[in-house]
Amino acid sequence: MSNQHPVPMRTVLSHVAVPILMGLVMAVAYLGGFHKPSPHEVPLAVVGPTQQVQPIAAGLEHQLGDEVDVRIVPTVDQATQQLRNLDISGAYVPGRASAEMLTASGASDTTRSVVGQIGSAVALKQGVPLRTVDVAPVSDNDPAGQNGFFFLVALTVGSYATSIAIGAAAASHPMRRRAALAAVAGALIPTLSFLVARFGFGMFAGDSAAVWGLSVLYSEAVLLIGVGLHPLIGRFSTLVYSAVFVALNFTTSGGVFSPAMQPAFFGWLHSFWIGSGFVESVRQVMYLPDVSIAGPLTILVGWFALGLVSLAIGSAVERRRATVAARPTREELDAATLEELEEDVAV
Repeated sequence: MSNQHPVPMRTVLSHVAVPILMGLVMAVAYLGGFHKPSPHEVPLAVVGPTQQVQPIAAGLEHQLGDEVDVRIVPTVDQATQQLRNLDISGAYVPGRASAEMLTASGASDTTRSVVGQIGSAVALKQGVPLRTVDVAPVSDNDPAGQNGFFFLVALTVGSYATSIAIGAAAASHPMRRRAALAAVAGALIPTLSFLVARFGFGMFAGDSAAVWGLSVLYSEAVLLIGVGLHPLIGRFSTLVYSAVFVALNFTTSGGVFSPAMQPAFFGWLHSFWIGSGFVESVRQVMYLPDVSIAGPLTILVGWFALGLVSLAIGSAVERRRATVAARPTREELDAATLEELEEDVAV
């Protein structure tokens, strides 16, 4: 039997509390963001002359309320362009013999499914068959339009876990050396992951350079933030980073459900959270070339800048701690003063 004293129960409980809190954060985020997707002001167009289609638009607004944001678009060409520009999520084109529902699975396959159901209900009420037309289809190798999201998951886990490893294992090294390790890892992790995705599973064909560049920018941001803030949060890094880069990140990225299908809080985070910057950039590069990636790219650049700030903060904290540690304690000062007095007496 070991003669060592057992670790105090308070210490044991403090360590056990971390994974329990992680589970709680995950439950709140994932269930809150995913458990009950429902439309929330989904932009929907009814196509045709105003006088002719106004009753249909009014009926949709009356029946669905704030689930949809109905507008009238004069022509099919205009509705198609608005779909490809992400101005609307679907467009119902009425007709006497049949109707059409214009959708864009490249923008969001789940939203496409919802607007398709809305169109089917309208067509059924009018007593005509409905034909669905996908004006921004996904590729055969990405049938659900979620390859960008799956790639985000791989990049995130590798990047934030590596940042914790660097922050802990290299804590005795200068911050500049840890930052250099983070920079190298931020290029290596997405490169290896991209090679697996591209040549192992045939993903991102035709958009390789753009997707790889975006993945490097994303991983660099996560790693720099993780390494920079590690001196501040220490052993709580896993809890904090899993909340920031997993729980809130995945649920607000738009990869599974678009913001219009989630509670307002998740839609609000989608407007500036790092995962949405990556997923929307990749989605637009792959399927929506008419849409500028300036918005989501700005999000990624902003988080990268936050990573640089985090490094500066972490470095400043460590310098301050080193300065404080180098100061003599009161006992040391008293001992030194007594030694000087004894030397004076001896003289």
